[in-house]
Amino acid sequence: MTIHREGQWLIATRTEHVAFEYEQGMWKLSLLPQQLVTVPQALAGLAIAEIVDQWGPLLWEDNPNVDMVWRLIAMHAETLRLDALDAVLRVLQLEWPMTAAEREAWS
Repeated sequence: MTIHREGQWLIATRTEHVAFEYEQGMWKLSLLPQQLVTVPQALAGLAIAEIVDQWGPLLWEDNPNVDMVWRLIAMHAETLRLDALDAVLRVLQLEWPMTAAEREAWS
């Protein structure tokens, strides 16, 4: 799982979700676009998106490994003041993410 910065963007390697630095220290997160978030919150959101994209349908299996993954998601979701299921569903909606070309045109 890698998250890196490209100009005003935070980009994760395993997901199309992104964060955009809207103003100094405040970010728009693609899975929570209605509010501004801090850097730790943006990173938590992108971490959730990467986990969801990596685990995919396995998230809905019933076994101890999946339980551990949901606890990890819940830890990150708490940073965003969301519950784990809400955070996962927001990732799965994929309404705002863009390709690199679309991000360039948008900014």
